[in-house]
Amino acid sequence: MLAVKIRNKLKGYGLSLLLPFIVLMVVFFILDITPFGNRNLLVSDLGTQYYPFLAEFKRFFLTGDFGKSLYSFSNGIGGTMEALSAYYLMSPLNFIILLFSNDQIPVAISCLIILKISLMSLTMYTYLDKHYNQSDLLTQIFALSYSLCGFVVIYLYNFMWLDVLIIFPILVLGIERLWHSQQYGVYAITLFLSIVTNYYLGYMICIFSVGYSVYLYYYNHNTFKKTHRIRQLLSDWKQFFLVSLLTGLATSFMLIPALYGMLQTGKSNFHVDDFLLVPRFGLEALSQMAVGTLNFNIRLDHLPMIYSGILVWLLAFVYFFLPNIPRKKKAAMIILLLFIYCSFFFEMFNTIWHMFQSPAGFPYRNSFIFSFVLIKLAYETSLYARYEQNKNLIKQKIILSGLVYSFLLSLGQLFLNLDSNKEYLVSNRYYIISLIIVWLFVFLIIVGSMRMKRQFQFILLLCVALELGGNLWVSLKGTPFGNQQEYADMYKQQNEVIQYILGQTKTITRLNHRLPEQNNGYQEVMNGYNNPMLFGYPGVSSYTSTLNATTQDALVDLGLYAKNDRRFSYVDESQLANLLLNVAYTIVPNDMEQKKLLEKKYDMRVYENIEAVGMGFVTDDSLEDLAFEKNKVLTNQENIMQLIYPKNTPFFHELTEIKESIKQDSVVIKGRTTHEGIVYLYFPHAAWKNINDFSINGERFKSFQYISTNQLFNLGHYRANEDIELTFKTTEPSQIANMQLSTLDESDFNQLVSKVKQQKLELTQAENGRLSGEIDVAKGQQLLYLAIPYDDNWQITVDQEQVAPIRVLGDFMGVPLGKGSHQIEMMYVSKPLIVGSIISGIIIIGSLGSILYQKRKKRAK
Repeated sequence: MLAVKIRNKLKGYGLSLLLPFIVLMVVFFILDITPFGNRNLLVSDLGTQYYPFLAEFKRFFLTGDFGKSLYSFSNGIGGTMEALSAYYLMSPLNFIILLFSNDQIPVAISCLIILKISLMSLTMYTYLDKHYNQSDLLTQIFALSYSLCGFVVIYLYNFMWLDVLIIFPILVLGIERLWHSQQYGVYAITLFLSIVTNYYLGYMICIFSVGYSVYLYYYNHNTFKKTHRIRQLLSDWKQFFLVSLLTGLATSFMLIPALYGMLQTGKSNFHVDDFLLVPRFGLEALSQMAVGTLNFNIRLDHLPMIYSGILVWLLAFVYFFLPNIPRKKKAAMIILLLFIYCSFFFEMFNTIWHMFQSPAGFPYRNSFIFSFVLIKLAYETSLYARYEQNKNLIKQKIILSGLVYSFLLSLGQLFLNLDSNKEYLVSNRYYIISLIIVWLFVFLIIVGSMRMKRQFQFILLLCVALELGGNLWVSLKGTPFGNQQEYADMYKQQNEVIQYILGQTKTITRLNHRLPEQNNGYQEVMNGYNNPMLFGYPGVSSYTSTLNATTQDALVDLGLYAKNDRRFSYVDESQLANLLLNVAYTIVPNDMEQKKLLEKKYDMRVYENIEAVGMGFVTDDSLEDLAFEKNKVLTNQENIMQLIYPKNTPFFHELTEIKESIKQDSVVIKGRTTHEGIVYLYFPHAAWKNINDFSINGERFKSFQYISTNQLFNLGHYRANEDIELTFKTTEPSQIANMQLSTLDESDFNQLVSKVKQQKLELTQAENGRLSGEIDVAKGQQLLYLAIPYDDNWQITVDQEQVAPIRVLGDFMGVPLGKGSHQIEMMYVSKPLIVGSIISGIIIIGSLGSILYQKRKKRAK
């Protein structure tokens, strides 16, 4: 008998894992998505961020370069990997990636998403089974509803968040055990895993844990004398807060480096508007109880994802109509739901739940918590209804709930169709379909309410699976999927070209690499921000939420392009930036003038930048005092060159005979060069998103990447006394003012490069991550400029004596040097990681010791 019971239990758990897999397999097969087709999920941030990060993750474990793990020159122009890893790469399921080749990682990602969603169903089923001590086919409905709730449907591309959703149901079980039986082990372990796998959603889990504990305390609390209230509260809550605090501190090995890195991003800024107690939406949010309310086009900005399945919502309304459910329990549940819903509704609460930063896209990231509570409530309704003797009452309440549901859904759809909300409208036909599904479920429940037969449960499960699968199909069908075979071919070709270049040099050298616009496997525009991580080379671009703001500011002041505080790229090269950043090679699919062609393969051209001399060079120590001026890129570059190679005449020469013709929708600027060299253009106050077209001497200027803010434009090489005519089609002609249009004197710049080459530093990187190089200094009191972002975690030695680096040129490093030959060595040693690991070690060892001591003490009694 026991064996049969265990076997049935295992079947239930296995089915909970299998059902979402089947739904996903069918939807992916219909949409031709890998691994069941040729379309991959290289879209949005998954294609531009998460996939390249996983490629770097795989490279780290397969190459065995563990010493290089803390710092990578593929992360922007160089940066610590701790914050990035903590935010994106802490899932243990990522090790599945190691089984796939790099060009097949998109297939692995699809498999990873399917696995995570299936595991969500398994853990939800586990919660329902353990909490209510019973399970059947109906339990599968609610487990499946959790795994395919609104959050998952729209955010499955952000698969690094899904691990927390897997852990979450077990964590709730742990909270209940802590309060009901003082068993804290499950809660401590799951809270630890939630924070470690994704500290961002882990933070939200911490807030919910407090709210859910209040719910449990309120519902289960016995009355006591008012005089003892404070003492009683402290006694009752002591264990919860102590376990929560110690568990949080135990994650310090990951949390402290992550927070240290995040504090250096642009996200550390606060905006008063984000903390106003104002609503974010109105009654249109009620429309989100329907199917088909979300798709790819509105993934970045939409209403709260409160869809959890129509049957779930229907039963949730019934919950508050059933008389056999205690009033106090209903009141507690209403308070809990309002507590979560207010985090969507009010701007201030939404900001607090999102780590005090209003999300830049992908709002309401805690909506899965609302879905979980709603599903839990609906499941309780099914249990209460099952034991209600008056079946006619059940029928009445189901019909009443259907009417309430239909009314609220219609009200929400009405407001959704207002002009101010139409951006969130996918299609009105899904509203009609949803109403049909509502009354289909009403009919099925009425028919099956007399006897909860297994056949009825199966039909209900099938209908729910079709509904959830259909909702997923609606969400995915308009997605601009990538072409997997085309992408795999492109990756192999690009990787071959890059490995050829990397094989030409043993020293650290940066590449500026652009993918071909056609036949690259992407349907969306691919700007290649994270190509350095994707292909494993030192680069000059990045797109990540952990981007160092000071480094980005310094690069912008040198003329690089930054769309927002999460990304920068090197679109138009400048000679001085190549020198300062050591961008020795440019790999592009198009011809470039005035560059030395090294290789042409697979329609890609490899050019050598002769001005890139190394990762450092010696210059005057006054470089430390040079400060950048905002919106004056050419002035900044001129000041740098004058300091490196002082001259009585400028390096940049403005065009002469400037003539401007300003019309309502266009501006024409004419000028003449005075020196031979590359002409650079910079508008300090122009927003390029307002410029519709830009041509030079009648030929349209085409940038491989759309420019929406500003950058330094390379207009090409011109001889002296050449005429240039620039034509701008713009909606804001007044912004074309204070223009900087100058030629960099080719002869003078070449002399500067020749001087720098005499005292250059080339760095090699050992297996343990140590950088080393030798340099000769001709005279004393000089400064070694290093093309590496400033970071006080670098330990630098000159001739085996430790030297503290100096911050120069905004966010680069300088090292004081005297006359003579010097051996330079650099090692990245993370102080936040060391401090965090010590704290974690003390907490974990201390906690284990305390547990063992308590157990021995109990045995002794």
